[in-house]
Amino acid sequence: MNRLVRCLSSVAVVLSLGLALPVRADDTSDAARVDKLLKQSGYAFTKKGDTVWVIQQHGDNLGDFREILAVGDGLLVIFVTIARDADIPRTAELEYKMLQLNHEMDRIKVEIDDDGDAAVRSDVTVRTLDTAEIKEQVHQVAASADEVYSAMKPYLAVQQ
Repeated sequence: MNRLVRCLSSVAVVLSLGLALPVRADDTSDAARVDKLLKQSGYAFTKKGDTVWVIQQHGDNLGDFREILAVGDGLLVIFVTIARDADIPRTAELEYKMLQLNHEMDRIKVEIDDDGDAAVRSDVTVRTLDTAEIKEQVHQVAASADEVYSAMKPYLAVQQ
């Protein structure tokens, strides 16, 4: 779990440089399962590596954004970066708001990642996934990202 979370910070760099992520043998079967479920779900996606997929989404508040799915260590992590480090003032009011949002969201984590970016994410055990669950998780993360961004927007230094 910790290895996967640490790797997520690198996913954005990997995606922007077009590099491939290293894949372990057990990640390969999990990746094949997620790939199959994504195809069955009807989502349009781009595969960015053996274990990384990107779904283009649009929200009323966040506008166009990328929802990233990554597999590792038996988990599927789905996340959206909603604000970059440079745009997030470190104030007690914003931190309190994020803690409240983290409590209010079902299935969702509101976080500051290792790069200092604000993100919304969900971690799901691949073994328990079916088509309905992956659709629900993708929907939950996208909808939550839009909602969390709207709630955080007044506190951010730059508005998207």
